[in-house]
Amino acid sequence: MDESSSHPALQQSRRTFLKAAGTAIVGAAGLGIVGCAPKGAGDKEGSTKVSTTGGTLDIKWDEEYDVVVAGAGAAGMAAAITVALEGNGATCLLAEKADKPDGNTPFAKGTVVYATDEEAFANYMKEMAGEHATTPDDVLEAYAKGATENFGWIFDTLGAPKDEAGINEPTTVDDPLKTAPEYPEFKHCYSLGKFTVGAAKEKEIKGPKHIAVLLESKINENSDTITYRTKAPLEELVKDPASGRIVGAVIDGKAVRAKRGVIMCTGGFESNPTMMENYAGMGAARPAAGNSNTGDGHKACMKVGTDFWHMEHVAGFWMSGRDLKNTKFTNNQIISPSPKQYGITVGVNGRRWYMDWDSYSNKSKIAYQDDLSLAVGSRHGHMNVGGAWPHITQPATSWFVFDQPGLEAGAIPATTTSDPVGDKLVVTANTIEELAAAMNVPVDELVTTVAQWNECCTNGKDVYFHRPANTLQPVSTPPFYAQIAIPAFLNTDGGPVRNAQGQILDPDGQPMPGLYSAGEFGSIWCGVYQGGGNVAECLIFGRISARSALADA
Repeated sequence: MDESSSHPALQQSRRTFLKAAGTAIVGAAGLGIVGCAPKGAGDKEGSTKVSTTGGTLDIKWDEEYDVVVAGAGAAGMAAAITVALEGNGATCLLAEKADKPDGNTPFAKGTVVYATDEEAFANYMKEMAGEHATTPDDVLEAYAKGATENFGWIFDTLGAPKDEAGINEPTTVDDPLKTAPEYPEFKHCYSLGKFTVGAAKEKEIKGPKHIAVLLESKINENSDTITYRTKAPLEELVKDPASGRIVGAVIDGKAVRAKRGVIMCTGGFESNPTMMENYAGMGAARPAAGNSNTGDGHKACMKVGTDFWHMEHVAGFWMSGRDLKNTKFTNNQIISPSPKQYGITVGVNGRRWYMDWDSYSNKSKIAYQDDLSLAVGSRHGHMNVGGAWPHITQPATSWFVFDQPGLEAGAIPATTTSDPVGDKLVVTANTIEELAAAMNVPVDELVTTVAQWNECCTNGKDVYFHRPANTLQPVSTPPFYAQIAIPAFLNTDGGPVRNAQGQILDPDGQPMPGLYSAGEFGSIWCGVYQGGGNVAECLIFGRISARSALADA
């Protein structure tokens, strides 16, 4: 470690550092956060003393708040709102890295999971986590308890118009599939409820049209206690070497004291190809949402010694269509029916290599408590592999192959283009041999693959990868088309380990005082995933972490 930090307020002598027995003082540089002028916060002049075991570390705090929240997605906003509503005047800095929130919340549909039967929903969470779950039961139970609060918090506490929302209420074992649970095979799926702010059908929406809009409006309404900044990157965490407590952070070049805690809501590392390769083996994958989730918060927490979990878990992957230069997606990935059902996907060797009816969340006809090991489809990128439902590692590039009837059916939606050839979205040919040459794949392999596929379509059974019969669209009528497809996904879930109180843990399983998390930054999801579960987690652990920090005086 250098004798001085990157920020002058955190400078310490080498002698002091040695006396502190090498304990980390500050975290990773390079995190980001953003904002408006401070309100309700006391700017601190002079020097604040932080006692160490062998000396004194002098810090000149530029600002001081009760709670500092890094990241202004749904998790960060929920945390800041909780501080404002329940903190009895406690001050909060909400710092966003970009010029506006650019993680996943603004791009998501905004559906939120909720429950009314806490015990049954906790059981559904445990069923999805599976027998090899690394998320402890008490954390899953805290999620379930928080899910029972979601509905009232959004519609009663925050005042979202209930009549303007799309609401699917939890049901019972007598009608378990009414809310279309992601995993109807599990016994307690009936306990799932879902709502979406501003999504009522055939009704004029006068209130907020998205949960992000609702949350931001509440941030603005509480500007007396919440200082909301954009373009304010989190650069370092400040750790007291004597107590191990996180006492503040460096945000946009300023040393900010957090009297009660720092809540990390910086999202995942979707837009960091190196981290994607290191932790998920998928550096070529591209996210469907924003570009700001680059793992900055992860680096800061690594520097102060947190433990990590679920680094390989994502909402993905599926092979999604791109333009021929691989610069953009050619259609909304979250679309139903899936464009991928109108053709087949082959690798650069010309062969099918997986169950290629894949997209955001495709489910075949499933009965309540059916056999999950025999089901097929893609459920947020989880697919059947040997009877289990992991993510599958996917190649950097494949090809989506279809024919003229497939194009007309929606292989590339008409809303995307009326001329996929002229817009350079596909290569085309009148024979499969010519198409293989245009794709630069082995001609004999592609010819064989297409012939095998068409035989499956004729017989009504995909004997290779078990696609449902109603997705067996032949590739037989020229002209033929091929489109580049790459691994796509929504978000990562990995990050620092958190407990049921939202505290971030060290490698020995002990809470790191003053450090909390919420949302996809160290998400609790460790098995298969229920749609709407991440946004719900943002609200649930945003509240939990804020309450834990407020209780830490």
